[in-house]
Amino acid sequence: MKDNDPLWLAYLWESWGPSPERQRNLQDLEDRVRAEGPSGMVDEFLTERARGRKAHEAALALEQVFRTGGKRGEQDARRWLDEAKGARLNDPKILQSLERKLEKLIERKNNLHSRHSQPKQQSTVRTIIRDGRHPNCLRALQPTHSWTIYLDETGADFDSTERPANPNRTGRVVALAVPDSVELADCGGFHAADRSFAEVDKVLQQVLDAPVGVLGFSILDETARHRYWIGHILHLVRWTLLQLPVPSDGQGSRVRILIEQRDAYNPQTDLKALAQSLESELAALDPQRFKGLALEMGFMGKDHPMNGYVDVIAFTWGSSDWSNKDRLRKSQLLGHCFVKANESSLHHLYLAVTSGGPLAPADWYALCTATADEHEGSFLRRELDRLGKAIARRPRQWELYLEEVQMRLSSKRYSLAELGSAIAWLQQYADQSQIIPGTLRLQLDSSNLSLANHRGQIQDELVFRCLEWVNKLEDEAPQLVAEALLRMASTMTNNFQFNALEEIVETWLAKPIAVAGLLNYAKLQSTRGQMHAFSHDPATAVSFFEAAAESFARLSDPRQVARETHQTGIYEMIARMDAVPYGADGEGASAEVGIVVEAIRQLLGNREPEAISRSLSASDQAKRFENHLWLRTLNRFPQQMANARAAYLGNRNKWKIGSDHPWPLILAYRAWLLQDAGETEEAHSHLDAAIRTCLDDDHGVTLEWMALVLSTMAQAIGAPLASSDFAAEDGLRRRLQHAPWEALAEFAAEASHGRIPPARIWVHLAKCLPFNFH
Repeated sequence: MKDNDPLWLAYLWESWGPSPERQRNLQDLEDRVRAEGPSGMVDEFLTERARGRKAHEAALALEQVFRTGGKRGEQDARRWLDEAKGARLNDPKILQSLERKLEKLIERKNNLHSRHSQPKQQSTVRTIIRDGRHPNCLRALQPTHSWTIYLDETGADFDSTERPANPNRTGRVVALAVPDSVELADCGGFHAADRSFAEVDKVLQQVLDAPVGVLGFSILDETARHRYWIGHILHLVRWTLLQLPVPSDGQGSRVRILIEQRDAYNPQTDLKALAQSLESELAALDPQRFKGLALEMGFMGKDHPMNGYVDVIAFTWGSSDWSNKDRLRKSQLLGHCFVKANESSLHHLYLAVTSGGPLAPADWYALCTATADEHEGSFLRRELDRLGKAIARRPRQWELYLEEVQMRLSSKRYSLAELGSAIAWLQQYADQSQIIPGTLRLQLDSSNLSLANHRGQIQDELVFRCLEWVNKLEDEAPQLVAEALLRMASTMTNNFQFNALEEIVETWLAKPIAVAGLLNYAKLQSTRGQMHAFSHDPATAVSFFEAAAESFARLSDPRQVARETHQTGIYEMIARMDAVPYGADGEGASAEVGIVVEAIRQLLGNREPEAISRSLSASDQAKRFENHLWLRTLNRFPQQMANARAAYLGNRNKWKIGSDHPWPLILAYRAWLLQDAGETEEAHSHLDAAIRTCLDDDHGVTLEWMALVLSTMAQAIGAPLASSDFAAEDGLRRRLQHAPWEALAEFAAEASHGRIPPARIWVHLAKCLPFNFH
């Protein structure tokens, strides 16, 4: 019997059980037999279909006997089969199918027993999420002209119109996008379900370590409205191609798509017409990127050299085994590369963009937000630009988008980055009759100022513009003005002008609380405390932080109270730590240190120090400030925190990194722990990463300064780095004139003689990087 024999396929497909797509394939096959087959073949075909259905029904009955029999399941199933041979069933083909079915049931039961009898295995796969983005996210890859995309599926139910009764059978489709410049070892014939746990870990780690992209979704995702497996596959192909990093330089690109064979689809299936249709569709959607697209599509056999890799990806998502779920969790693919069902995601935004017509205001705002993370020339970025150029024909649409921004402002439903992007777009594409109000202009400048503060950048022009708007709008929008003042204070801090706005902040604190609003008033109290902390007056700073916490506690939203008091609490703990005399880690000061450590422990969840270490050492961007505070504590009080230091170091395989503040300090403090533990090579690696992070192009002069100080700290802790190129130091002096250059020179002079006592390092850090700059 051959795979292209219609009679054999009629029996085989029916014996697998019904599905919308399989029934369609069977009908197509029947139509072909009626049109092309010899006379009499139709009756044979229908007979084979009936035999297949009977085989499927018998297989279900056999499986029911096997599963309900418990330990006697195999014995009961064999007895049932023996009885069937002499009575209900006498068809050799069906009996042969049932024998194979029983063999598979026994094999699966033995595998499960073997798996459950062994201790749970913990996966060794590792990946690092940087700034909230998975390294295998398609949008994180570098653009290139030539790709091959491999597709596979997991699960059995692909009809998204009905929710599967068994969640483990839910269909999921995955894509692996590989640039032609990337070579992976031959993995043909590798089937994850048949391999050892360690072998699957190894292959998945190869994928995670390679500059390749992964994308997948469940059939329950709201954009995936298809009844057939092939429909979901094509849906994934479209989303993968739209997100694929392809240069928009007009040179054309080549993409080859290979799908693992399934049912009626095999390597002989011709998809040329479908490929050409997709080429045309994509060129119309995004001509700049896809005008010269050459797309090839086909099916691959299970022995294809790359099939093992995409099979491992699908298996990782689909297996319900505890140990495999551990692998999925550690790979961090879910939620980054695997789209969770019904989540609000970029895929839904792609659907809105490609549907035609003007974008709804909420979708426009989402598009402004999404493009901040897109590479230059990406589909979404050019869609936003295209929308801006087309808005001249729809002036009312621009007004609707302005109203969306104003609504989000009034309801506080925004982040600074997305708001700044949306207002900047409105400003760029406004015509002469469309005027952005002064309040929104202040919001734009203030948002840009906040982004600059976040990156350690100093932009004098923005400060002057904000000051101008502050003077004009104090009576019209006092709360907005107060928010701008808070951001201006951060800018002055980044320029080491800690008290430049002291007088105006004091003036606002003297006003009735209702003028600035309770939230802003509390933030101004906190800002005043930070001014004292940066000016080496931690005791006064603590009093302002305590007052700010009392003000925050009066807010009506419990979640906001918790959020604001927690952040202010971090400031307070750093100030309390700075108030402890340096060198106070001996017996004589243990009580003073104990009070501070206990307060920090209470702030971070009232757990044992070792538990806090294990938790925060594995934390990511969301807990970066807590991580920094705890590492500062571990290094500041090494004797009292000895066990917690060991716990933090013991969890290093879960350490994560990011690129914004305070990640350079986190890396540097980890390096100090490693150096104290005698692991100088690892300490060097972390210090180097800390300095490179400071010198990232997205960062400004404040972090450049931090790089100089951390380089000196490396010498001071006995882990000097190779000579760094700080030829730009003179330029930094001109751009950051208010930094404590003399203090840095003193630090460098003392560190030049070799390792120095920790107490002296803390003294120098306090002078060079005051308060939460260190």
